[in-house]
Amino acid sequence: MIFRCCTLLVSLLAIALGCLFYGLQQPKYTEAAVRKLAELGNVSPDIWKHIEVLDETAWADIITKLNLGIAEGYMHGKLKVDPLPFFITLLNDTALGTRRKDHASPVLDLIVKAILLPQDMMAYLTNQQSRELSSRVTKQHYDAGNDLYEVMLGPSMSYTCAYWKDATNLDDAQRNKFNLIYRKLELEPGMKVADLGMGWGTAAAHMHEHGKVDVTGVSLSEQQVKWAQAHLTKPGLQFIWSDYRDHCEDPKYQGYYDRVYSIGMLEHVGYKNLEPFFRCVKQLLKPDGLAVIHSIGEPDFVPMSDPFFDKYIFPGAVIPALSSVMPAVENLFIVEDFQNFGYDYAATLAAWRKNSEVFFKKNPTAYTPEFQRMWDYYLCMCEALFELRINQLWHFVLSPRPATRKRIARQL
Repeated sequence: MIFRCCTLLVSLLAIALGCLFYGLQQPKYTEAAVRKLAELGNVSPDIWKHIEVLDETAWADIITKLNLGIAEGYMHGKLKVDPLPFFITLLNDTALGTRRKDHASPVLDLIVKAILLPQDMMAYLTNQQSRELSSRVTKQHYDAGNDLYEVMLGPSMSYTCAYWKDATNLDDAQRNKFNLIYRKLELEPGMKVADLGMGWGTAAAHMHEHGKVDVTGVSLSEQQVKWAQAHLTKPGLQFIWSDYRDHCEDPKYQGYYDRVYSIGMLEHVGYKNLEPFFRCVKQLLKPDGLAVIHSIGEPDFVPMSDPFFDKYIFPGAVIPALSSVMPAVENLFIVEDFQNFGYDYAATLAAWRKNSEVFFKKNPTAYTPEFQRMWDYYLCMCEALFELRINQLWHFVLSPRPATRKRIARQL
């Protein structure tokens, strides 16, 4: 009897899967399903003004891969997309964006979770930011080539959110960001400072020059370290190619630094490694030290990044939520100050997008058309997320517990 029941269940499952497979091969069904999902998500009909299907197989890609399917369709010419207005329309006041908690359709939520389940299960079962896997993003993204970055980022070579208070251009806004972190660190001449992540080393150079401090930059990106060593290294300013965990475990650096800061690295740490990361920061600091952590913030906990981001942009990156960060911080540090200036990232991304367009126009064969469309899609998607206040930009100022200082001077 049990055998017969199992056989019947397997047969029914096979029939259901066969019907599903057949349906996915029929554009009229997949198109209807995509349009229904948009309706369930309270997405405006104006969305169809910003996306045109050129190859009807793209409907199946969208229904089975969601944003990744749209991105790849745009990259490979199956879809014509105007990314920025597309994302603004898709995310503004919809269950997929700014209203995803209070207006979310249970059916839509279930479908999205089902499609993302394999990826999310992988994130729950494995450490996607282990030592072995952490180098994926540096090799694919940060080591891709400095020619595009030098034009896109401008003289600051800073690939993180600028601070646009009283600034009218990207270079001034990036200097503002460096100065803001400099002030929050309360640097004094002769201090030892660690920059975890470091980018191309320009923030470290700023701290060294203006604070008269010794700065050690640490990064897993070989190309970024080589660029910094070639352009910036001088007495009191050094750059090390290393995993931050190895630097923390080196006995000579434990309790060595007066100040530690990290700009845009926490997103690459992963939720399973947040507590070890903050423990690492505390190990590096002297008891009376200060740390500043600059990170993008996610409004809700997610175990893994958007599939498009994970495949093409930042493999293994996960934007942290406060619900993940605070438990990792509270037993190790006192939060002296917290600031959110996420809206400034929209202006930063708009400037990067404009500069990227200039680069691609002058160097049309430097990167493939598929790469150029991918880059455009990436920057527009991010700009919309910050324009609509879905993602944030956080600054944490931290004192090791037990704290020896009475206060800090708040900087804005």
